[in-house]
Amino acid sequence: MQSKDSSQKKSLFSRLFRAETPICCIGIACIVYGVINGLKVMPFFFGACIVTGSIALHFIRKKDWDAHWAEHERIKAAYEQRMADEREKKE
Repeated sequence: MQSKDSSQKKSLFSRLFRAETPICCIGIACIVYGVINGLKVMPFFFGACIVTGSIALHFIRKKDWDAHWAEHERIKAAYEQRMADEREKKE
């Protein structure tokens, strides 16, 4: 819950200058450079890869990782408890 509240309280300045924005701008610049210079394939390809990566980074950062890892820890603890119970039954 805190991460949603803190993301809503972020200023416009902090949202514009996070890591994804300059990375995406560099990717767009590479694509434009590739198109302007006679559709050069390599700058266009790398620009597309950079833009795709910055979009992926945006969605990865958007996910609530604390809740994600807490869920994994809960599942791991339940599994370990079940394994301990099965070992006790065998003995």
